[in-house]
Amino acid sequence: MLKQIIEATRLSPEFCASLLRVPAEQFREWMDGKRPIPQFVVPELCTILGVSEKSLLARAPVRGTDGGSLAPAIWFKLRTDNLTGADRELVGLVRRLGFFMAQLEVIRGIRSSRAWRAVAQAVLEQIDRSAPPTVQGRDAALSFRAAANLEHGQTGIGELIRPRLRQIGLVVIESPIPKSSLEGCCCAIGPEGSPRPCVFANTFKSTWFRRNEILLHETCHAIFDLENDPVALDFRDQSGEAAALSEVRARAFTQETLVPRSVLVHYTNQVGLNWQRLTPQQLAQLMASIHVEQETLLRAAYEWNFISDDLYSQYSDYNCGSVLREISFHAWSTRDFLRQQAGESPKWIAENRNTTVGARSLRLPAGYVQQVIDTLNTGEISVAKAAELLMMDRYSFAERFGDLVAEPIPA
Repeated sequence: MLKQIIEATRLSPEFCASLLRVPAEQFREWMDGKRPIPQFVVPELCTILGVSEKSLLARAPVRGTDGGSLAPAIWFKLRTDNLTGADRELVGLVRRLGFFMAQLEVIRGIRSSRAWRAVAQAVLEQIDRSAPPTVQGRDAALSFRAAANLEHGQTGIGELIRPRLRQIGLVVIESPIPKSSLEGCCCAIGPEGSPRPCVFANTFKSTWFRRNEILLHETCHAIFDLENDPVALDFRDQSGEAAALSEVRARAFTQETLVPRSVLVHYTNQVGLNWQRLTPQQLAQLMASIHVEQETLLRAAYEWNFISDDLYSQYSDYNCGSVLREISFHAWSTRDFLRQQAGESPKWIAENRNTTVGARSLRLPAGYVQQVIDTLNTGEISVAKAAELLMMDRYSFAERFGDLVAEPIPA
Protein backbone atom coordinates (compact mmCIF):
# COMPACT_ATOMS: atom_id res chain seq x y z
CA MET A 1 0.00 0.00 0.00
CA LEU A 2 2.88 2.42 0.60
CA LYS A 3 3.49 2.82 -3.13
CA GLN A 4 -0.16 3.58 -3.85
CA ILE A 5 -0.35 6.04 -0.97
CA ILE A 6 2.81 7.91 -2.00
CA GLU A 7 1.65 8.14 -5.62
CA ALA A 8 -1.77 9.37 -4.47
CA THR A 9 -0.26 12.15 -2.35
CA ARG A 10 1.79 13.43 -5.32
CA LEU A 11 4.88 13.51 -3.10
CA SER A 12 8.07 12.24 -4.72
CA PRO A 13 9.71 9.16 -3.21
CA GLU A 14 12.99 11.10 -3.11
CA PHE A 15 11.45 13.81 -0.97
CA CYS A 16 9.86 11.27 1.38
CA ALA A 17 13.20 9.48 1.72
CA SER A 18 15.00 12.72 2.56
CA LEU A 19 12.30 13.60 5.08
CA LEU A 20 12.86 10.30 6.88
CA ARG A 21 16.66 10.52 6.55
CA VAL A 22 17.00 7.26 4.61
CA PRO A 23 18.55 6.53 1.18
CA ALA A 24 16.13 6.92 -1.73
CA GLU A 25 16.93 3.37 -2.89
CA GLN A 26 15.90 1.99 0.50
CA PHE A 27 12.62 3.92 0.46
CA ARG A 28 11.83 2.60 -3.01
CA GLU A 29 12.43 -0.94 -1.78
CA TRP A 30 9.83 -0.30 0.93
CA MET A 31 7.44 1.01 -1.72
CA ASP A 32 8.00 -1.99 -4.00
CA GLY A 33 7.59 -4.43 -1.13
CA LYS A 34 11.14 -5.76 -1.51
CA ARG A 35 11.95 -4.90 2.09
CA PRO A 36 9.61 -4.47 5.08
CA ILE A 37 9.17 -0.99 6.55
CA PRO A 38 11.13 -0.92 9.84
CA GLN A 39 8.87 -0.60 12.85
CA PHE A 40 10.76 2.41 14.26
CA VAL A 41 9.85 4.52 11.23
CA VAL A 42 6.17 3.48 11.04
CA PRO A 43 4.73 6.00 13.60
CA GLU A 44 6.53 8.92 11.93
CA LEU A 45 5.49 7.84 8.44
CA CYS A 46 1.87 7.35 9.52
CA THR A 47 1.78 10.84 11.03
CA ILE A 48 3.26 12.49 7.93
CA LEU A 49 0.98 10.66 5.51
CA GLY A 50 -2.11 10.76 7.73
CA VAL A 51 -2.83 7.02 7.55
CA SER A 52 -3.28 4.26 10.08
CA GLU A 53 -0.55 1.72 10.70
CA LYS A 54 -2.88 -0.98 9.38
CA SER A 55 -3.33 0.84 6.06
CA LEU A 56 0.34 1.62 5.72
CA LEU A 57 1.46 -1.97 6.27
CA ALA A 58 -1.26 -3.60 4.17
CA ARG A 59 0.34 -5.82 1.55
CA ALA A 60 -2.54 -6.26 -0.89
CA PRO A 61 -3.14 -3.28 -3.21
CA VAL A 62 -6.64 -1.85 -3.38
CA ARG A 63 -8.32 -2.76 -6.66
CA GLY A 64 -10.99 -0.96 -8.62
CA THR A 65 -10.02 2.56 -7.54
CA ASP A 66 -8.12 5.39 -9.19
CA GLY A 67 -4.92 6.62 -7.59
CA GLY A 68 -6.39 9.86 -6.29
CA SER A 69 -9.12 8.12 -4.29
CA LEU A 70 -6.46 6.36 -2.22
CA ALA A 71 -4.95 9.61 -0.99
CA PRO A 72 -5.45 10.17 2.75
CA ALA A 73 -8.02 12.90 3.38
CA ILE A 74 -5.57 15.77 3.81
CA TRP A 75 -3.52 14.80 0.77
CA PHE A 76 -6.63 14.27 -1.34
CA LYS A 77 -7.46 17.94 -0.89
CA LEU A 78 -3.83 18.91 -1.51
CA ARG A 79 -4.04 17.39 -5.00
CA THR A 80 -5.56 20.66 -6.25
CA ASP A 81 -3.81 22.14 -9.28
CA ASN A 82 -3.44 25.45 -7.41
CA LEU A 83 -0.67 23.85 -5.36
CA THR A 84 2.87 23.22 -6.48
CA GLY A 85 5.21 20.41 -5.50
CA ALA A 86 6.88 22.87 -3.13
CA ASP A 87 3.55 23.50 -1.37
CA ARG A 88 2.96 19.80 -0.80
CA GLU A 89 6.50 19.22 0.39
CA LEU A 90 6.18 22.05 2.88
CA VAL A 91 3.02 20.43 4.26
CA GLY A 92 5.02 17.21 4.60
CA LEU A 93 7.69 19.10 6.55
CA VAL A 94 5.08 20.71 8.78
CA ARG A 95 3.45 17.36 9.52
CA ARG A 96 6.82 15.89 10.43
CA LEU A 97 7.43 18.86 12.71
CA GLY A 98 4.09 18.09 14.36
CA PHE A 99 5.27 14.56 15.04
CA PHE A 100 8.40 15.87 16.77
CA MET A 101 6.49 18.54 18.69
CA ALA A 102 4.21 15.85 20.09
CA GLN A 103 7.29 13.83 21.10
CA LEU A 104 8.79 16.83 22.88
CA GLU A 105 5.55 17.47 24.76
CA VAL A 106 5.50 13.87 25.98
CA ILE A 107 9.11 14.24 27.18
CA ARG A 108 8.29 17.51 28.96
CA GLY A 109 4.92 16.30 30.32
CA ILE A 110 2.84 18.92 28.51
CA ARG A 111 -0.56 18.51 26.85
CA SER A 112 -1.19 21.70 24.86
CA SER A 113 -3.99 20.17 22.81
CA ARG A 114 -6.28 20.23 25.86
CA ALA A 115 -5.98 24.01 26.17
CA TRP A 116 -6.90 24.47 22.53
CA ARG A 117 -9.97 22.25 22.78
CA ALA A 118 -11.18 24.27 25.77
CA VAL A 119 -10.80 27.58 23.95
CA ALA A 120 -12.41 26.32 20.73
CA GLN A 121 -15.33 24.85 22.67
CA ALA A 122 -15.82 28.08 24.62
CA VAL A 123 -16.12 29.96 21.32
CA LEU A 124 -18.40 27.47 19.58
CA GLU A 125 -20.84 27.40 22.50
CA GLN A 126 -21.58 31.08 21.93
CA ILE A 127 -22.30 30.81 18.21
CA ASP A 128 -25.67 30.51 16.50
CA ARG A 129 -24.86 28.41 13.42
CA SER A 130 -28.05 29.59 11.71
CA ALA A 131 -26.89 33.24 11.86
CA PRO A 132 -25.33 34.93 8.81
CA PRO A 133 -21.64 34.07 8.43
CA THR A 134 -20.54 37.65 9.13
CA VAL A 135 -22.45 37.61 12.42
CA GLN A 136 -20.98 34.22 13.30
CA GLY A 137 -17.48 35.56 12.63
CA ARG A 138 -17.95 38.69 14.72
CA ASP A 139 -19.49 36.83 17.64
CA ALA A 140 -16.72 34.24 17.51
CA ALA A 141 -14.09 36.98 17.52
CA LEU A 142 -15.49 38.55 20.69
CA SER A 143 -15.54 35.18 22.45
CA PHE A 144 -12.08 34.30 21.16
CA ARG A 145 -10.52 37.57 22.33
CA ALA A 146 -11.81 36.82 25.83
CA ALA A 147 -10.94 33.10 25.87
CA ALA A 148 -7.43 33.67 24.47
CA ASN A 149 -6.75 36.65 26.73
CA LEU A 150 -6.43 39.03 23.79
CA GLU A 151 -8.44 41.87 25.29
CA HIS A 152 -5.29 43.93 25.64
CA GLY A 153 -6.86 47.18 26.81
CA GLN A 154 -8.22 48.56 23.57
CA THR A 155 -4.92 48.68 21.70
CA GLY A 156 -3.44 46.70 18.83
CA ILE A 157 -2.88 43.02 19.53
CA GLY A 158 -0.47 42.18 16.71
CA GLU A 159 2.43 41.61 19.11
CA LEU A 160 0.34 39.18 21.17
CA ILE A 161 -1.18 37.00 18.45
CA ARG A 162 1.65 34.51 18.02
CA PRO A 163 2.49 33.91 21.71
CA ARG A 164 -1.20 33.66 22.64
CA LEU A 165 -1.95 31.16 19.88
CA ARG A 166 0.99 29.02 20.98
CA GLN A 167 -0.03 29.24 24.63
CA ILE A 168 -3.46 27.81 23.85
CA GLY A 169 -1.98 24.91 21.89
CA LEU A 170 -1.80 25.90 18.23
CA VAL A 171 1.33 25.31 16.19
CA VAL A 172 2.19 28.60 14.48
CA ILE A 173 4.58 28.46 11.53
CA GLU A 174 5.68 31.27 9.26
CA SER A 175 8.06 30.25 6.49
CA PRO A 176 8.67 31.30 2.87
CA ILE A 177 7.44 29.31 -0.13
CA PRO A 178 8.78 31.12 -3.21
CA LYS A 179 6.75 30.92 -6.42
CA SER A 180 3.66 29.76 -4.57
CA SER A 181 0.16 31.24 -4.61
CA LEU A 182 -0.57 29.63 -1.21
CA GLU A 183 -0.94 32.40 1.35
CA GLY A 184 -1.98 30.39 4.40
CA CYS A 185 -3.36 27.07 5.48
CA CYS A 186 -4.66 25.23 8.52
CA CYS A 187 -4.43 21.51 9.16
CA ALA A 188 -4.27 19.03 12.02
CA ILE A 189 -0.84 17.64 12.78
CA GLY A 190 0.58 15.21 15.30
CA PRO A 191 0.00 11.50 15.95
CA GLU A 192 -3.37 9.81 15.70
CA GLY A 193 -5.35 10.33 18.89
CA SER A 194 -3.74 13.64 19.89
CA PRO A 195 -3.85 15.95 16.88
CA ARG A 196 -3.52 19.70 17.22
CA PRO A 197 -4.16 22.52 14.76
CA CYS A 198 -1.32 24.08 12.84
CA VAL A 199 -1.78 27.52 11.28
CA PHE A 200 0.71 28.46 8.58
CA ALA A 201 1.49 31.76 6.82
CA ASN A 202 3.68 32.06 3.75
CA THR A 203 6.22 34.81 4.46
CA PHE A 204 7.44 35.15 0.87
CA LYS A 205 6.76 38.73 -0.26
CA SER A 206 4.40 39.18 2.69
CA THR A 207 4.32 41.78 5.46
CA TRP A 208 3.97 41.25 9.20
CA PHE A 209 0.65 43.13 9.08
CA ARG A 210 -0.67 40.80 6.42
CA ARG A 211 0.46 37.71 8.31
CA ASN A 212 -1.42 38.89 11.42
CA GLU A 213 -4.56 38.56 9.36
CA ILE A 214 -3.58 35.26 7.74
CA LEU A 215 -2.86 33.59 11.09
CA LEU A 216 -6.18 34.71 12.57
CA HIS A 217 -8.03 33.74 9.39
CA GLU A 218 -6.60 30.23 9.67
CA THR A 219 -7.40 30.17 13.40
CA CYS A 220 -11.05 30.70 12.53
CA HIS A 221 -10.86 27.71 10.18
CA ALA A 222 -9.30 25.71 13.04
CA ILE A 223 -12.25 26.57 15.32
CA PHE A 224 -15.09 25.96 12.88
CA ASP A 225 -13.92 23.78 10.01
CA LEU A 226 -11.03 21.52 10.97
CA GLU A 227 -13.14 18.83 12.62
CA ASN A 228 -14.91 18.05 9.34
CA ASP A 229 -12.27 19.18 6.83
CA PRO A 230 -8.66 17.98 7.10
CA VAL A 231 -7.13 21.14 5.68
CA ALA A 232 -8.12 24.70 4.83
CA LEU A 233 -6.20 26.34 1.99
CA ASP A 234 -6.15 30.05 1.25
CA PHE A 235 -4.57 31.49 -1.87
CA ARG A 236 -3.54 35.03 -2.77
CA ASP A 237 -6.10 35.16 -5.57
CA GLN A 238 -9.13 33.43 -4.12
CA SER A 239 -12.00 35.21 -5.80
CA GLY A 240 -13.81 31.96 -6.55
CA GLU A 241 -13.90 31.01 -2.87
CA ALA A 242 -14.59 34.50 -1.53
CA ALA A 243 -18.33 33.89 -1.17
CA ALA A 244 -18.04 30.54 0.63
CA LEU A 245 -19.62 30.64 4.09
CA SER A 246 -16.40 29.56 5.80
CA GLU A 247 -14.39 32.29 4.06
CA VAL A 248 -16.89 35.07 4.80
CA ARG A 249 -16.97 33.96 8.44
CA ALA A 250 -13.17 33.79 8.68
CA ARG A 251 -12.80 37.24 7.16
CA ALA A 252 -15.30 38.72 9.64
CA PHE A 253 -13.58 36.89 12.51
CA THR A 254 -10.17 38.26 11.53
CA GLN A 255 -11.36 41.82 11.15
CA GLU A 256 -13.31 41.83 14.40
CA THR A 257 -10.45 40.24 16.34
CA LEU A 258 -7.99 42.87 15.12
CA VAL A 259 -10.24 45.94 14.80
CA PRO A 260 -13.35 45.80 16.99
CA ARG A 261 -15.28 49.06 17.29
CA SER A 262 -13.87 49.65 20.77
CA VAL A 263 -10.33 49.83 19.35
CA LEU A 264 -11.36 52.45 16.78
CA VAL A 265 -13.08 54.49 19.50
CA HIS A 266 -10.00 54.24 21.73
CA TYR A 267 -7.60 55.61 19.11
CA THR A 268 -10.09 58.24 17.97
CA ASN A 269 -10.33 59.62 21.51
CA GLN A 270 -6.64 59.17 22.34
CA VAL A 271 -5.35 61.08 19.32
CA GLY A 272 -8.35 63.29 18.68
CA LEU A 273 -8.81 62.00 15.12
CA ASN A 274 -11.18 63.63 12.71
CA TRP A 275 -12.22 60.74 10.47
CA GLN A 276 -13.58 63.21 7.92
CA ARG A 277 -10.11 64.68 7.28
CA LEU A 278 -7.58 61.86 7.69
CA THR A 279 -4.16 62.45 6.19
CA PRO A 280 -1.94 59.66 4.81
CA GLN A 281 0.34 60.18 7.81
CA GLN A 282 -2.52 59.74 10.28
CA LEU A 283 -3.77 56.64 8.49
CA ALA A 284 -0.26 55.14 8.53
CA GLN A 285 0.01 55.85 12.26
CA LEU A 286 -3.29 54.08 12.86
CA MET A 287 -2.10 51.06 10.88
CA ALA A 288 1.13 50.96 12.90
CA SER A 289 -0.73 51.26 16.22
CA ILE A 290 -3.54 48.78 15.48
CA HIS A 291 -1.18 46.36 13.67
CA VAL A 292 -3.40 45.90 10.66
CA GLU A 293 -3.38 46.46 6.90
CA GLN A 294 -4.85 49.56 5.31
CA GLU A 295 -7.74 47.75 3.60
CA THR A 296 -8.83 45.94 6.76
CA LEU A 297 -8.63 49.10 8.87
CA LEU A 298 -10.70 51.11 6.40
CA ARG A 299 -13.24 48.33 5.95
CA ALA A 300 -13.76 48.20 9.72
CA ALA A 301 -14.07 51.98 9.92
CA TYR A 302 -16.63 51.93 7.11
CA GLU A 303 -18.69 49.09 8.58
CA TRP A 304 -18.78 50.84 11.97
CA ASN A 305 -19.89 54.13 10.30
CA PHE A 306 -16.73 56.12 11.02
CA ILE A 307 -16.38 56.98 7.31
CA SER A 308 -18.70 57.29 4.30
CA ASP A 309 -18.52 55.52 0.94
CA ASP A 310 -16.68 58.47 -0.59
CA LEU A 311 -14.13 58.65 2.23
CA TYR A 312 -13.62 54.90 2.07
CA SER A 313 -12.74 55.22 -1.61
CA GLN A 314 -10.57 58.31 -1.03
CA TYR A 315 -8.57 56.82 1.85
CA SER A 316 -8.12 53.54 -0.03
CA ASP A 317 -6.15 55.48 -2.63
CA TYR A 318 -3.68 56.78 -0.04
CA ASN A 319 -0.15 55.40 -0.43
CA CYS A 320 0.94 54.88 3.17
CA GLY A 321 3.83 52.50 2.52
CA SER A 322 6.78 54.87 2.82
CA VAL A 323 5.41 56.57 5.96
CA LEU A 324 4.58 53.22 7.53
CA ARG A 325 8.11 51.91 6.97
CA GLU A 326 9.52 54.97 8.72
CA ILE A 327 7.41 54.60 11.86
CA SER A 328 7.11 50.80 12.17
CA PHE A 329 9.81 48.17 11.69
CA HIS A 330 6.97 45.70 11.17
CA ALA A 331 6.49 47.25 7.73
CA TRP A 332 9.98 46.20 6.67
CA SER A 333 10.57 43.22 4.46
CA THR A 334 11.26 39.90 6.19
CA ARG A 335 14.88 40.08 5.10
CA ASP A 336 15.38 43.60 6.50
CA PHE A 337 13.59 42.69 9.73
CA LEU A 338 15.70 39.58 10.31
CA ARG A 339 18.86 41.54 9.52
CA GLN A 340 17.94 44.11 12.17
CA GLN A 341 16.96 41.40 14.66
CA ALA A 342 20.35 39.78 14.19
CA GLY A 343 21.92 42.82 15.78
CA GLU A 344 19.58 42.86 18.76
CA SER A 345 18.86 39.17 19.46
CA PRO A 346 20.87 35.96 19.53
CA LYS A 347 21.93 35.11 16.00
CA TRP A 348 20.03 31.84 15.94
CA ILE A 349 16.71 33.60 16.57
CA ALA A 350 17.10 35.76 13.48
CA GLU A 351 18.95 33.56 11.02
CA ASN A 352 19.58 29.98 12.03
CA ARG A 353 16.15 28.42 12.49
CA ASN A 354 15.94 26.69 9.14
CA THR A 355 15.94 22.91 8.91
CA THR A 356 18.76 21.21 7.00
CA VAL A 357 17.49 17.65 6.50
CA GLY A 358 16.28 17.08 2.96
CA ALA A 359 16.24 19.32 -0.09
CA ARG A 360 13.57 21.70 1.22
CA SER A 361 13.84 23.98 4.24
CA LEU A 362 11.36 25.07 6.90
CA ARG A 363 11.84 27.97 9.32
CA LEU A 364 11.21 26.61 12.82
CA PRO A 365 9.36 28.60 15.51
CA ALA A 366 11.87 30.28 17.82
CA GLY A 367 10.03 29.09 20.93
CA TYR A 368 10.20 25.48 19.80
CA VAL A 369 13.95 25.76 19.19
CA GLN A 370 14.38 27.18 22.70
CA GLN A 371 12.33 24.34 24.21
CA VAL A 372 14.53 21.74 22.50
CA ILE A 373 17.70 23.43 23.77
CA ASP A 374 16.29 23.72 27.30
CA THR A 375 15.27 20.05 27.28
CA LEU A 376 18.77 19.10 26.14
CA ASN A 377 20.35 21.16 28.94
CA THR A 378 18.20 19.42 31.56
CA GLY A 379 19.55 16.07 30.39
CA GLU A 380 16.19 14.74 29.18
CA ILE A 381 17.37 14.21 25.60
CA SER A 382 20.70 13.64 23.86
CA VAL A 383 22.42 15.92 21.35
CA ALA A 384 21.48 13.51 18.58
CA LYS A 385 17.81 13.65 19.62
CA ALA A 386 17.91 17.45 19.85
CA ALA A 387 19.25 17.66 16.30
CA GLU A 388 16.56 15.23 15.13
CA LEU A 389 13.80 17.24 16.79
CA LEU A 390 15.05 20.33 14.96
CA MET A 391 15.28 18.40 11.70
CA MET A 392 18.93 19.18 11.12
CA ASP A 393 22.22 17.30 11.08
CA ARG A 394 24.43 17.24 14.17
CA TYR A 395 27.07 19.44 12.54
CA SER A 396 24.56 22.25 11.91
CA PHE A 397 23.15 21.87 15.42
CA ALA A 398 26.61 22.14 17.02
CA GLU A 399 27.59 25.10 14.86
CA ARG A 400 24.41 27.05 15.57
CA PHE A 401 23.65 26.17 19.16
CA GLY A 402 26.91 24.95 20.69
CA ASP A 403 27.26 28.13 22.75
CA LEU A 404 23.81 27.58 24.28
CA VAL A 405 24.40 23.96 25.34
CA ALA A 406 25.62 23.40 28.89
CA GLU A 407 27.90 20.46 28.07
CA PRO A 408 30.41 20.48 25.18
CA ILE A 409 29.06 18.77 22.07
CA PRO A 410 31.29 15.86 20.98
CA ALA A 411 32.86 16.33 17.57
